[in-house]
Amino acid sequence: MVRLSAPLIHYATVMLRLRLLVHISLIQKGDGYMLNSLTASSPLAGFALKATAKGMDAECKELTDMAIISVSIADGGAKKLARAIKSQFGIALPKPGQHVAIKNGMILASARDQFFVCQKTASGALLTQLGKACSGAATLTDQSDAWAQIELSGTACSAIMERLCQVDTSLNAFPVGSVARTPIEHMGAIVARIKPAAKSADAFLIMTPRSSAHDMAHALANTPPFIG
Repeated sequence: MVRLSAPLIHYATVMLRLRLLVHISLIQKGDGYMLNSLTASSPLAGFALKATAKGMDAECKELTDMAIISVSIADGGAKKLARAIKSQFGIALPKPGQHVAIKNGMILASARDQFFVCQKTASGALLTQLGKACSGAATLTDQSDAWAQIELSGTACSAIMERLCQVDTSLNAFPVGSVARTPIEHMGAIVARIKPAAKSADAFLIMTPRSSAHDMAHALANTPPFIG
């Protein structure tokens, strides 16, 4: 049994209320307290917004249960890695500044000789799959808990991104399949233009480090049409 002092109990209660990292449940055991369970929480605990104003609509939601595996090419491993990715996903590695779709996710070029494989699956299973396929060709790191992923969609997307993002994200300059590392409201982010569900709408994926996830959500929530 783990006994917690009064300050730790207070800290755990605050963490529970804010839902920052984990949901914490305490049960009393004699004259002390113990942790009943620890349940992992996504960076934004399922953050979601939807609004319509002046004929424009937008939806903003956190993508949860997404595995993110960083794949860095080893010395001399570029060709072997390309073959491994082709074998596993049936696609070629994306060029710098681009992403390609895979089943339930995407592979994006996150930096020089580095890629993020993002897929809605268990991170351990994806890491094992890639580890076997890419052995000797790349260094892999599970970054699933390090990033928040936010999908922004709707007809107001372009106006929102124009207000917040330093990169020109107009359709001509930043078509579907484009990726850029850029500050958003002074926070580091990776932005990808993805295929929208409706022909008249736009859609973006915004990835930001977990440490700035709440600030990113706040910035988006304070942008029209989410505010009046």
